[in-house]
Amino acid sequence: MGQTALGQFVDQLKQTFTVSEQYGVYVTKIGVYFKSVSSVFPISLHLRMDDGFLATSVKTASEMSSAASATAATETTFLFDEPVFLPQGTFSFSLESNDKNEYNVWHAKLGDFKVGTTQERVIKDLAPGMMLPTAAGFIQRKDPDSDIKFKIYRASFSANSGTAVFRDGSTPRVLLGLNPLSADAADSDVQVTQPNHGFHVNDKVNIQGLTAATSYNGILGSRINGTRTITDVDFTGYKFQADSAMDSAVSFGGSVITATQQYRMDLVQLQIQEKKPTITTIDYSGAFTTSKSFAGTETPYGTTSGVSLVNQQSKLFKVPHVVASDSNETTFLSGAESTTITATLNNTVGNFTTPVIDLQRTQMLAISNQIDRQDSAATTNFNVPLNFVAETDPANGSSATKHITKPVALEVPATGIKVLFAGHRPTTGHFDLYFRTAATGTDSDILEKSFVKATVDVQQPNDVAFNEFHEYEFTIGGDFASTLSEFDKYQIKIIMESTSSSDIPRIRDLRTIALN
Repeated sequence: MGQTALGQFVDQLKQTFTVSEQYGVYVTKIGVYFKSVSSVFPISLHLRMDDGFLATSVKTASEMSSAASATAATETTFLFDEPVFLPQGTFSFSLESNDKNEYNVWHAKLGDFKVGTTQERVIKDLAPGMMLPTAAGFIQRKDPDSDIKFKIYRASFSANSGTAVFRDGSTPRVLLGLNPLSADAADSDVQVTQPNHGFHVNDKVNIQGLTAATSYNGILGSRINGTRTITDVDFTGYKFQADSAMDSAVSFGGSVITATQQYRMDLVQLQIQEKKPTITTIDYSGAFTTSKSFAGTETPYGTTSGVSLVNQQSKLFKVPHVVASDSNETTFLSGAESTTITATLNNTVGNFTTPVIDLQRTQMLAISNQIDRQDSAATTNFNVPLNFVAETDPANGSSATKHITKPVALEVPATGIKVLFAGHRPTTGHFDLYFRTAATGTDSDILEKSFVKATVDVQQPNDVAFNEFHEYEFTIGGDFASTLSEFDKYQIKIIMESTSSSDIPRIRDLRTIALN
């Protein structure tokens, strides 16, 4: 048994080793034997694979003060922050320090005498591997007959199953835009502009940021700040009742107003960094809380449990769901979390390996569809928005979902338009197509023209399968009986509506043809 210093132009001392276990191992720490140590500088051990570091453990000089052993009997362990998975194969660790002359490491070399004897020699390698001293990042020499004296410690597991449960935290407050509050004169209903708020009627929202003693057109800030009950919602915001009425209609609040929020979900995808060695599995399931579409009849704050999930794959809900704020979890769920994800980790063999979830890289992607079905009056299967504007309006139609083409300029004037697209129309959904035209030389630009609603040539049946589409055609003018006034500019707008945000219409392959 000899010694190897980190000095003498040696930047690091490297030792290779082999993992022979078929399913790999989880390394927890590595033990090394020192003959001498530094009283000033720390030393670090780096666990490596060919293309980089896997883990690092650092020992301070004070921690190393009693590590030296004249007989190679004292072990110094370098503990990793987390167990490190090593599959079957060859790896290495290296020792590094700024005090290279003081650190000396015990090693064994074939043919040398063992420590404490002049008669017994090292006659075999105890483990596959070799010592590799390096300088300036380059291997100075390979020494296949020498090995650092070391121990590799691995974790031991039982053949069993366990669960990890992830629960939603508090939804953060959101800073609203400039002057997000408004109310009509002599009215105590305050309207809040907050897109994507996630609330329903009767939900609780907490408003903060107004100066309590300041009058905002007749309403003290203290009569708005705090927790309020929502009375009306649409995709742009919501209303609640203040404790008094305003003197005049005006937007107010400045730039420091904050509010609680919720997250509506129509689709979720787990994005969890996991490791599943062979013979291990991880199964995921979720418990969620229902939401309500703007034009729907769903019941919010119901429970959907036992939803099977696959990591990195999208899960489309049949009805919308929500990650609720703390106050609404308290009010409607008796304080229970609105969203939980359960991971069941299974190890059928045990001992050497186990599945692992990286808690630092664990998240869930949630997507909501912004869609409604508006009417100016309370009718069945529609919703009444906070501020209704018909889609015939030149610029301000209030529907939540629409596709508007750029104005199309023609070299040759036309008298009609044919619009074609492939459409998916579920039983909950609907398409409406609008158009407008203008002629060169007219006083008004096309952007100032009102839209006109068109009628589909033949109404197609509803689509059931997710990838089912039908061809839709709209013929506007273009024949002798229904010719439009001659135009050389036109624009198309398609409104998509649904009573369920989780079951929505979709279009593709949009084409328009000018007819003459």
